[in-house]
Amino acid sequence: MSSLSSQARNPESRAVAPAGQRRRHPDGTRPEVPDHEILHSIGQGAYGEVWLARSVTGAYRAVKVVWREDFEDERSFVREFEGVLNYEPIARSNPGLVHILHVGRHDGPSPYYFYVMELADDAYTGIHIEPADYVPRTLQRDMQLYGHRPMPLDFVIEVGCQLARALEGLHAEELTHRDVKPANVVFVNGRAKLADAGLVAPSSQRSFVGTEGYIPPEGPGTPRADVYALAKVLYELSTGKDRLDFPELPTELPDGATHRRWLAFNNVICAAAESHVGKSSLISAQQLAEKLEELRHDYGPRRRRGKSSRVRSLSTRAFLLRLGAAGALVVALPLLVLRLSPEARKRTNLALHALLGEVPAPAEAPPPPVSPLPASSELPEDAAEPTFGQIFINSVPSGASVYSLDGTYLDETPYGPVPMEPGQNVSFDLRKEGYADMRLTGEVPHDGVLTLNAALKPYCPPVPGKPWTDAQGTEYRPDGSGNHCAVTAVTEALFNEFLKSEANPDRVPRELVPGTKLIRTSQSGISAFTLWLTHRCEAEGTIGRDHLLIPSPEPQTMSDSGLCAYRLSTAAIRKTPITIYTNPAGATVLLNGRPLGVTPMIDMQVPLAPYFLEVSMPGYSTVRRSGLSPRSLFLNLVLQQNNSVIFGSEWINSLGMKFQPAGSDLMAGATEVRVSDYSDFCEATGRPMPRRTDYEQNEHHPVVNVSRDDAEAFAAWLTQKERREGYIEETDAYRLPTDEEWSALAGLNNENGRSPYERHLSGSSRTTQEYPWGLRWPPARSTGNFADTSALPYLNNNHVIPNYRDDFPYTSPVGSFAPNQRGLHDLDGNVAEWVSDEYGGPEGFSFRHFGVTRGGDFTSFRPVQLSTATRSPHPKTEKRDNIGFRLVLRRNRPAL
Repeated sequence: MSSLSSQARNPESRAVAPAGQRRRHPDGTRPEVPDHEILHSIGQGAYGEVWLARSVTGAYRAVKVVWREDFEDERSFVREFEGVLNYEPIARSNPGLVHILHVGRHDGPSPYYFYVMELADDAYTGIHIEPADYVPRTLQRDMQLYGHRPMPLDFVIEVGCQLARALEGLHAEELTHRDVKPANVVFVNGRAKLADAGLVAPSSQRSFVGTEGYIPPEGPGTPRADVYALAKVLYELSTGKDRLDFPELPTELPDGATHRRWLAFNNVICAAAESHVGKSSLISAQQLAEKLEELRHDYGPRRRRGKSSRVRSLSTRAFLLRLGAAGALVVALPLLVLRLSPEARKRTNLALHALLGEVPAPAEAPPPPVSPLPASSELPEDAAEPTFGQIFINSVPSGASVYSLDGTYLDETPYGPVPMEPGQNVSFDLRKEGYADMRLTGEVPHDGVLTLNAALKPYCPPVPGKPWTDAQGTEYRPDGSGNHCAVTAVTEALFNEFLKSEANPDRVPRELVPGTKLIRTSQSGISAFTLWLTHRCEAEGTIGRDHLLIPSPEPQTMSDSGLCAYRLSTAAIRKTPITIYTNPAGATVLLNGRPLGVTPMIDMQVPLAPYFLEVSMPGYSTVRRSGLSPRSLFLNLVLQQNNSVIFGSEWINSLGMKFQPAGSDLMAGATEVRVSDYSDFCEATGRPMPRRTDYEQNEHHPVVNVSRDDAEAFAAWLTQKERREGYIEETDAYRLPTDEEWSALAGLNNENGRSPYERHLSGSSRTTQEYPWGLRWPPARSTGNFADTSALPYLNNNHVIPNYRDDFPYTSPVGSFAPNQRGLHDLDGNVAEWVSDEYGGPEGFSFRHFGVTRGGDFTSFRPVQLSTATRSPHPKTEKRDNIGFRLVLRRNRPAL
């Protein structure tokens, strides 16, 4: 590209005078720009300062002014000016670069040249510019307004596509930007553009210009270096982490990111930000743009009314197999029934219904076993009334509004006592006019009352015209614009308080400003400090949802290493009303991952910032919307029903596994995981099926010969599968039940002990043993699948329950016996079940780190083996033909 002057081609020749030797023009000197009224300064960029101006047509523009006194000689100053003249048409032809509209020069006592540019949108009001309150919208400001959390993936990908194409055009002219970072990305009419033309240079020049963390090991000044820097920017946006943390992963997915789409995006970023170039590296802007554009509209499988095509094909195949098996069974049924006892006939009927995928009428289910013992000792345990805990919320002062986490108003304090499902963690927000918001959290006890007390703190936010003090004691004074500015820049002492909360304080760059107590740090360092201080102020009630803290560089404090002192100021968060209707009403709305409320929502005030909305209701497809500004947003949504989970109601998942409610946020598998379920897992993952048993099993029997690790792998696979297919939300997860959850499912409450080991000892010391079916021993006929007399050909006489018969010598099809009160089958027998806990015990105890199984199995014949309180320790890798597992599904988001 020959049109650039030698100065633009050789940025190392830019002779800039050292700060101590420059002859400065008077502070506040307004430049003169033809046909433009200079309003006020809006910042400093590389080699100059930027002003807000209004043209004769009334359009607002940004004007960058570069003073002659910043150069050691006239020749360097002229070449810089000529370089910008030649860059002007390049910038105007690239939609991803800030357009230069006019370049000029002023000769006089204090010479300077200038160039007029497009004005960035306002960070709060977008294209609606109010000169007195104007704050440029940069990517760095967006990250601050978003609380340095992972930004919506749609937004990140869109910004990445726009900037990658901008770099592609720049590189086609044999130029590089050399300092791609959030502060150098602005938004014009909602489009992301690269700013700071003073840094653009020919790609043949390898001068060291850039910002730490955005520079590849081989140095800046190449197209690959620009791509590397952009990848680091996208990493920061999508994770909320600092670019120096790369490649650490976030603790939560960005809003709008399915697991599959997030992995694809993460692979692209890693390929572009690799330290060393390899075969899979993305080294050109065009490659990066194409990869990101593939993800732009790739949301993966959506939640829909039916199953995915693969699931449908599997279901069809499974149905045909069932039909064939059922046909054979129906043909053989007259002969088979003649050989079965009445009890066995009932169980065969249940198995046939299960084979055909039907649910038999309740009247046809086997009746509960009738005990010949006196009524005083025969009452089944699971016939007792379910136990509930209670919550009570109080505040000082009283009269605070109590909200659930989804934004639903509940009542005023004192609130309660209110019965709630025991064992669950609950959270509530308290709000009262004149006081800071407060969140209360606790676990509902099995017996008794969870009391949550709150001493509300007076809300003391910044008030226009009056001094304000933050949570750390720094004073802020009114700045005349309705905001407040700290009386001093951030000091070393205050910054050290922040560092105490950092996991890796040595990674935060910092140094003292010579001769002062002020601290210099990087942009990422001051951002982390500001976030820490904001949280402290929120906790103390000195700032809330309507204000934020903004750091600004302190003039004349930049060091050669790029560190700078910063002064904080407050700013009111500008908001806009949005309205959301849904049919049906009552859907939960999340804004940027946080509960906003329940529909209908009319004129709800939300921040003017990039947004990601999720509108969800159990049993309906989640609707997602995102954008750069929510101004004038109006949604009238008709929600579509699907087969997704509804917590609190019986549900059948994508594999045909039935789940029953076990609390407001927990669903329990009605049966043990079947051979057919595990077979789908092995087919999808390429795992081998478990070792075959020495006895006959079909697809309806519980899977056995699986370790605890195998069970957890199945749960993880099913979680990801059903998240992709829309059956469960991104925050829902399948897992093994905990030891305490298993006890609650079996009807065993009020256990003592912190580990399975301690609870086992406590239970075994009871004078009366409790069983899943009640208190009597031996169990009534066909209570469950235990070691019965049908197994005598294979077992010794003293290894069966005397006079007990269930007609299954080995495992039985799941659901062959009557369920307990919760609708759960086989907790008492069939196969023992893995839970998620380690066994525990004293230090040095040989079983301390073993896994745990609960419940009896088809080999159990002694009372202690079938006691509900019994736990059996096993190595987590152990695989036995009498051990299987069942799953629970946990909701990890606010309940409706």
